[in-house]
Amino acid sequence: MKSGAALKFADNFLRRYLEIAPAALALERAIECEMHVRNEWPGPILDIGCGDGIFASILCSEQIDTGIDPDKAELDAARETLAYRELIACLGNDIPKPDKSFATIISNSVLEHIPDLVPVLKEANRLLADDGHFHITIPSDRLELATAPARMLSALGMPSFAKRYGRFYNRFWNHYHAYDDKTWRAMFAEAGFEVVSHHAYVPRDLSTFYDVLTVIALPAFVSKKLCNRWAMWPAARRLYSGLITRTIRGLMSHLNHGEGCLFFYSLKKRMP
Repeated sequence: MKSGAALKFADNFLRRYLEIAPAALALERAIECEMHVRNEWPGPILDIGCGDGIFASILCSEQIDTGIDPDKAELDAARETLAYRELIACLGNDIPKPDKSFATIISNSVLEHIPDLVPVLKEANRLLADDGHFHITIPSDRLELATAPARMLSALGMPSFAKRYGRFYNRFWNHYHAYDDKTWRAMFAEAGFEVVSHHAYVPRDLSTFYDVLTVIALPAFVSKKLCNRWAMWPAARRLYSGLITRTIRGLMSHLNHGEGCLFFYSLKKRMP
């Protein structure tokens, strides 16, 4: 895309996601798409942890300039989506680009999976233009206790077991970081950022609903592991994606209330 021009976003995120991904993933990512479209993305744009490229291909109607990921198999899948002009296999703390190369940097549901996170944040700060923005989605410390087993244990008067399950949940999903707002802000400040805007999303009931949908999605996770794609027969999935979309939207109208368990942050450089 032309440098400085704002990238154009697509629409109908949930339906399009459900055509290629399990409902648990599609629902969360569609909500995140809605969070991102509230902000302009001037180019050049960097996606830290682009993975298989599905998220960018659903969210954007134009190509993102650069996507990076350490997993070469995921980059091969991302290449097929045509969502990026350039894909680089590298770690997030050592991205081969000059200082201030990007007007917009994004990282969607990625940073929580990086054990040593501050060096990655500092690298993003190095690469971000002085007037640029870094858009992030990450979990809060409320997410682990919004799971169905944790809520059940709490309701049965066993809060210590609920917390123990929460720790297991984070280990299972490789969540090395899941903090409250104050802790996240301190980490961003350490890397040289300040918060421009902050939103909590996915209330507890909806997060528990994700948990139930994840169990149903186990065959899709097997397909992703074995074939590096979520649906074994995408054409067949498209036939009933409309019905799934209507069902999930109807359920969301009863679930989408309360305090959010995940955070969206828009950051900028803290200038001297």
